Amino acid sequence: MSKRFLRAAIVIAAFLAALTSVAPAAAALRVIGKSQASGRVAITAKHVSVKQPQALYLRGYGRGLTGMTVVACSRGASFGSKSSAFSAMRSAQLYKLRMPATGNCGVLASLSGSGLIRMEILAG
Repeated sequence: MSKRFLRAAIVIAAFLAALTSVAPAAAALRVIGKSQASGRVAITAKHVSVKQPQALYLRGYGRGLTGMTVVACSRGASFGSKSSAFSAMRSAQLYKLRMPATGNCGVLASLSGSGLIRMEILAG
């Protein structure tokens, strides 16, 4: 076996290992809330609660999207909240939400745009 072939095999094996480690993380996301609206100026909002999420995301579909979120989490007697604002959002792209702490969380999200818009809140 030549050194060139061996290097190529190692690179391919590393690439395949990286793909298999990323795929389960993406598959672990689940939609925990969704809403939609339509109109020249469309606005939709949704509140959801989720127990001990590892990460939270917002995804919107439509044109001219702008979003805002507030995440509030509690664990025992401690409580915290973080807000995020997204302007010029790309349709179907995931936006990671800021989380104040681990624990049980409530998410309030709003999305505005034009035409038919859809919003999803995802947890991992």
